[in-house]
Amino acid sequence: MTELLYLKDCYLKEFDSNVIHNNGSFVVLDMTAFYPNGGGQPSDKGTLNGIKVVNVKKSENGVMHFLKEPINEKKVHGIIDWNYRFKLMRMHTAQHVLSSIVLDNYDAETVGNQIDFENSRIDFFPFKPSPEDLKFITEEFNKTINKDLHVKKYFTTRQEVLSTINEKRRNLFGRVPETVKDIRIVEIENFDKCPCGGTHVDNLKEIGHINILKTENKGQNKTRFTFKLL
Repeated sequence: MTELLYLKDCYLKEFDSNVIHNNGSFVVLDMTAFYPNGGGQPSDKGTLNGIKVVNVKKSENGVMHFLKEPINEKKVHGIIDWNYRFKLMRMHTAQHVLSSIVLDNYDAETVGNQIDFENSRIDFFPFKPSPEDLKFITEEFNKTINKDLHVKKYFTTRQEVLSTINEKRRNLFGRVPETVKDIRIVEIENFDKCPCGGTHVDNLKEIGHINILKTENKGQNKTRFTFKLL
């Protein structure tokens, strides 16, 4: 298996690792800072020994790093495309802030999301926002960002975290399989707490303000928000 370095340090830009499997088109490493595609967040970009990493996926045997050309070395030095990674970190944490505001004020849950470099989207249910709602949500988001709240990432037990969250957030943790005993938490101080394996900033001040570009009716009382960061 591959040790996931980004779970402990989202700001790690370079790392050294050993190749434990190599089939020519991809390599599996004993440890990696590359985030693999999943949870609505794209995989990281970057290089291994100067060779471009074009995709990263999880497998039963570890994290597969797909390469533009074969690599022969047993030891590799990985470099994360930091401009790309940091934008996704900002976007993903922004999604948590937006989801929390909609959940707390409208009792609407996030039922889907896709983080991307330019624009990201979130699906809310049940929710049919008015123009006044969108104005309120935008203002609340930007006010929250201006508070410079810290963002913590840590592991804890299911029992411990369920004892510290309100009823609205219990459904979020119910989506985590019962077989997972230690859950990774992303906690925005005095604001939100939810399970997440993605990469995030350390402080909301790093995100910037939001612009909700459009909303779409996706049927059955579900609304899709598309947003960018300013």
